[in-house]
Amino acid sequence: MVTKTRPLQPSGVEALDDRGLDNELAQTMLDEIALTNVLFGGNAAVKFGLMKLKQGESGCPSMTILDIGAGAGDGTRRACEVLGEHRTVPIALDHHKVAARMCSAKGITSVVGDIRRLPLRPDSVDIAIVSMVLHHLPRLEAVALIAQLDAAARLGVVIADLRRSPVAATAFDIASRILHLHAVTRRDGVLSIRRGFTASELADIIDEAGVNQATVHRRIGWRVVAYWRARHENS
Repeated sequence: MVTKTRPLQPSGVEALDDRGLDNELAQTMLDEIALTNVLFGGNAAVKFGLMKLKQGESGCPSMTILDIGAGAGDGTRRACEVLGEHRTVPIALDHHKVAARMCSAKGITSVVGDIRRLPLRPDSVDIAIVSMVLHHLPRLEAVALIAQLDAAARLGVVIADLRRSPVAATAFDIASRILHLHAVTRRDGVLSIRRGFTASELADIIDEAGVNQATVHRRIGWRVVAYWRARHENS
């Protein structure tokens, strides 16, 4: 089912969509995005989804976490803390080489790659996380990514993204100025919110990908979170 309220192609182009973005600016923006995820609910949204998955987790001694679009890697590290650092093997994937270097500096195995062409085999990771990434993709590419991650994840998938709201866009613009964030970070942040999802829109996209067991929640900070356990977990 195609939602009537969100276009097939997200409007606008964000600076971080460009793999050729200046390295210094990319690092500045990734650091600032990591900060905003702490302050404005991005990390809390991922934690919520992971805790829901953890409730039904069968106690495997170790698990591989794949963080798609990991950025600076702060969210990846926090995911490991939620699930238990002693038993998690984090892998960060991003299309920016700067992001890969930042993740590697935090001790995370890093891969530079295109999220539209993931080199993933079925059942190749335990948990897949897609945080604040899906709104960057046209609908059909978002559907394809979700379907691939559903096949690749042995235990489950967590998607956290922005909930579209004019109030959220205005609030972020004001807060980002108070925090003295870079002008490009401010612009990208507002555009990201405008490209975000309602809970029903995200549910529709996940359903279109063939996943019918997902749960979708609205969360604080104008966030939306979806999570589901893999159908093939015990197969």
